[in-house]
This record gives sequence, structure tokens and C-alpha cells, in this order.
Amino acid sequence: MVIKALILDLDMTLVNTLPKFLTVLRNCAAKYGRVVNNDIDYLLSIYYRDPSLSEVLGNLSKNFWFWHECWLQYIAAKNYGEVFPGALDTMRALRNMGKRLMIATGREIECWRMEDELRHYGFTEFIEGCISLGDLGPGHDKLDLVKRALELLQTQPSTTAYVTDHPRDIYMVNGLGTINIGVMTWAKDFPTKFVIRGIAELPNLITALETRN
Repeated sequence: MVIKALILDLDMTLVNTLPKFLTVLRNCAAKYGRVVNNDIDYLLSIYYRDPSLSEVLGNLSKNFWFWHECWLQYIAAKNYGEVFPGALDTMRALRNMGKRLMIATGREIECWRMEDELRHYGFTEFIEGCISLGDLGPGHDKLDLVKRALELLQTQPSTTAYVTDHPRDIYMVNGLGTINIGVMTWAKDFPTKFVIRGIAELPNLITALETRN
């Protein structure tokens, strides 16, 4: 198996975003009369099941422009998340292996707005680019996002790995032909046979996949 490129999810895969984003989410939801006073563990538990966050946000959970507003506030505050242990070493190792890297994030804002944040994390020296749901606009999902990333990379699904922390993302792209890898940031059960405990394990998995018969 030859893997030429990897499409990497951002939030809760490479970066622990929720603790910093939670304050923004609470303020944003309050403008619409929604009270989000749950702790992080509870919010994570409902985020990883469907319909994601509708339990606390109602119809706002599916509103592109609500999330667009929240992410704009997050970016403006410049109070960014924390890179997961091993993420930078992982990206460096993959680049040294000759792999191409692209971030594909479900954030409902354009990637150009995230440039300072990605630079803050140290990601920009390793990635070829970034694509987001904000770039695609309302009405798109993670399948559309991964398809667009493949177009930008100009690689075939069979030689491209998609790495994400959310089982739903993999459900969406199953059938596309990508090599799907689940990261157990919170969720444990993924609809793929390739699962790692954290992003730091990714280079070893890629090596193993490429050397297997």
C-alpha cells in the first residue's frame, strides 16, 4: 500500500480546541437565547453522537451562519487551542517520509481567516494548504470537503489517508476509497479498521500500512 498524501482534520485531531472555544460558544449561543452551561466532558459526549450538539443548541446546531459567527469570534479573540502532544513531530516525520499534508476542517469559516492560528501552532511549514466548510459554503458536508481536498492535492483516494477524530466523518467518506484513520481523542468506535490512540501514533501506522503485504 502506497500513501502519497494525508488529509488531516484540525479540531480535536491535531489541536485541543474545545476548552478555548467553549467560552465563545456560550457567548454566541446566549445571543440566541440558548444557555450552554454544561462542562466539557458532557459537551464532548454529545458532540460525538448524532444529532451533534442539538441537545443543547436545538436548530442552531445545524445553522451554518451561527457557527460562522462563533468561529469568527474565536479567531478574533486569538485565544487559540493547544496542539496535541506529538502533533508537530508527527507532521515533521510524515514530511520527512515524503508525504504531502493538507488540513481539511469542518469549521464554517474560510481557511484564510485561520492563517495566523495555523502559523501559531507551527503547522504552516508542513502543510500544502487548508480547506474548510467555510470555503465551500452552506449545504456542504465532510464528504464534499474530502473530495475537494483530493482535487487540490490531485491524488487518488486509494493513495490518500483521511485522519479524523469523529466517527461520523468516516461514515460520510466510507465508499470514497480513501484510507480512513480514526484518532481516539474521545470516541473509541470507528467504522474503519485503522484506529490510533493519538496523533503521535500516525507515522508508525503509515509505515506499517506501507510495509504490509
